[in-house]
Amino acid sequence: MQYKTLFNINIHHGYFLDNGQKKFLTSNNNNAMSDDEKKEALRNYDVSKYLEVTPTKNTQAILKNYRMLIKGDNQGFRVLASTLETEQDKFKPIIRLEDELTLTFQLKAIDPYFYNYTQSTALTNDRMYLFTNKKPVGESNDFETVFQNNDGKIDGSFLLKEASTRTLIRTIGEEDEQITNQFSIANEINIIETEDTLTNGEKTTLINAFLDTIIKKQKKKGVIGFVRLTIKGDDSTQDLLNFEDPNQYTLNTYPDFTISFINKRTFWRFISLKDGAVLTTKNKKWSSKNGYLEIKSSDFNPAGLEPPDTNPDDYNFPNPTAEIIKKENNKYYSEVFI
Repeated sequence: MQYKTLFNINIHHGYFLDNGQKKFLTSNNNNAMSDDEKKEALRNYDVSKYLEVTPTKNTQAILKNYRMLIKGDNQGFRVLASTLETEQDKFKPIIRLEDELTLTFQLKAIDPYFYNYTQSTALTNDRMYLFTNKKPVGESNDFETVFQNNDGKIDGSFLLKEASTRTLIRTIGEEDEQITNQFSIANEINIIETEDTLTNGEKTTLINAFLDTIIKKQKKKGVIGFVRLTIKGDDSTQDLLNFEDPNQYTLNTYPDFTISFINKRTFWRFISLKDGAVLTTKNKKWSSKNGYLEIKSSDFNPAGLEPPDTNPDDYNFPNPTAEIIKKENNKYYSEVFI
């Protein structure tokens, strides 16, 4: 018996992996980190510092019942299945995995400053991210699966519509209800659906409002979305097993995905504690936990100086941290007191 990897998920974040303004993930060679710099960045990287990955209750039961394991590391996690070698270099799961068997993992930001340094959908928006190998019904062609997205950048291509987010939360609730008899999302919806005094339209309105409330509560707790992978994907190129053979073997090369959070770019605003002067950069800068960016007089123009005759050469400019970011007129400012 051997445990063979079904899939591996790496979760990266530019805020922790960039070196100042040198980018870990970029196609621009002039601004890219070297391979050695990237290796060093990954050596010191730990996704658990800002993100918690948790299998849903239903998925926990699946992992146990089908003799699968979830293994975490500093970059993400992988799922392995218990297999037997039936032919040379061909491994078959000990317990056959049904085509529609789906594994779901909740992604929860645990750093209170996560939204300060992450380019992400707003906390108040009733939409979540979904990383999957089966495109949800009702999503546009712009929605991408993890197999389709080559660079893994987390942007609108992974963002569900509000209606799809409700469907996802409801589906997960119904799946988890099979494991526990406690009060659940599915139970509450069932109460609404069986109320004889309500019309179908009224029931839909109440269910949507209820699910929106659940989504808001989850997002306030840090939930940003889910990884949800089905054994058989949208087509054979997105399957987690080899279905060409009736024995259902594991793939010779398992799917290895990387999803990458993009760090936020902000204007940097420096506030002098000595004389009250305010100096704001004319261009946005990348937020980064590591490295240092030198700020020069050329980074300012008179419109970004208060009072206008302020001389930038009179000040030193440390790089901002993630603690203080303000949104004004749809622009983000990182503030530093100097």
